[in-house]
Amino acid sequence: MQAQPQQFIALVGGTLIDGTGNDPINDAVIIIQGSTIHHVGARNAIDIPADARIIDVAGKTVMPGMIECHAHLSTVTVDIKKRLHTYPTVKIFQTAQVMKRVLHAGFTTVRDAGGLDVGFRHAVEMGLVEGPRLVVAGPLRQTGGHFDKYYPFGVEISIWGLPRSDGVPAVQQSSREILRQGFDFIKVCTTGGIVSPTDHPEYTEWTMEELNAIVYEASARGKAVMAHAQGTQGIKNAIRAGIYSVEHGSMLDEEAVQMMLAKGTYLVPTLFAFQYLVDHGEEMGLSPVELSKIAVVSHHCATSFQMAARAGVKIATGSDIIDGTAHGRNAEELVLMVQCGFTPMQAIVAATRIAAEVCRVDDKVGILRAGKLADLLVVDGNPLDNIAILADSSRLLMVMKDGKPYVNKLMKSSTRKIKGHIE
Repeated sequence: MQAQPQQFIALVGGTLIDGTGNDPINDAVIIIQGSTIHHVGARNAIDIPADARIIDVAGKTVMPGMIECHAHLSTVTVDIKKRLHTYPTVKIFQTAQVMKRVLHAGFTTVRDAGGLDVGFRHAVEMGLVEGPRLVVAGPLRQTGGHFDKYYPFGVEISIWGLPRSDGVPAVQQSSREILRQGFDFIKVCTTGGIVSPTDHPEYTEWTMEELNAIVYEASARGKAVMAHAQGTQGIKNAIRAGIYSVEHGSMLDEEAVQMMLAKGTYLVPTLFAFQYLVDHGEEMGLSPVELSKIAVVSHHCATSFQMAARAGVKIATGSDIIDGTAHGRNAEELVLMVQCGFTPMQAIVAATRIAAEVCRVDDKVGILRAGKLADLLVVDGNPLDNIAILADSSRLLMVMKDGKPYVNKLMKSSTRKIKGHIE
């Protein structure tokens, strides 16, 4: 029996921001069939199929679904005591709640930077759980590094069950195991960080030989490496090794910026994470050691972002949320980008086209164009006038992923006549 063609859906009359950075199109039409965008453009240039279901979005903005490049969807607390008293099964259900919340906040694709295994990606694809399209990274752990949760009392907590990998043979084996499991990225830390007990953001981690070996193993299988990198030397080591995206990039200097431009390295600045830690670190349960490191990094973040932005480094959105109550506030990253000098359009492009490139899914999503997957938002108002409306869930009237609306507050329009066409 031959399958019936899927009905066309036409979003008519809104302002189109297509994610490319081009000027918006007023009175636009976006035609969707199944999971795919069929046509996009000005209403007077498009013939709407006669059997299309029309949805009137006049006075609204239609834009691509936003993309989160640095998430930890399974991290709902960094308080060690709370973590140790949470059953693994409970954590799975908490993660499912977070995934749904982030999708409903307008993020239709998320790159998880550590914590999720490949099974979560498959669960979303199979429709077992409601969540964004997932790109998952498998992390590596160095002795004494950012992911090595060793405490002065002599207690060691293996974060995400990671073994320690030291030396070229060990990182080769661990990289191959990560890739064998089907992860999309390998995650390394080329510096220490804040939420860790024995390292510091300015510490440099991994040798160049180790980093080169990790990048080689990933690239040999068509994959890439992302690097947590806060201190200047660790950032430069990541760039030299050919790492695809620098996460945080908190302490850039001019040389590092020029290296990023020369290599085409992406920056995911995670401004929200640093601001959130400044505001809420103590109530999150961070130790005095961890709290002391926040001040070291936080005052560098805006300066580094502005330096990279002025030079034209490719910048994408990532919030690095690690607290349960903050998941779903991912779009506040765009607000902070604008406060640091981006235009609203630059922030939207960072959250759509460039973020899709960082996640290596730009063949499918990131811009609204015929042939791409129908991942889009209908927004009440114009984020080019006020970027903060993207962080207000009440203003997200529709969140569509793969042609399916997961949020739909629009009135379903009845069949009607539009410009001489019976629709």
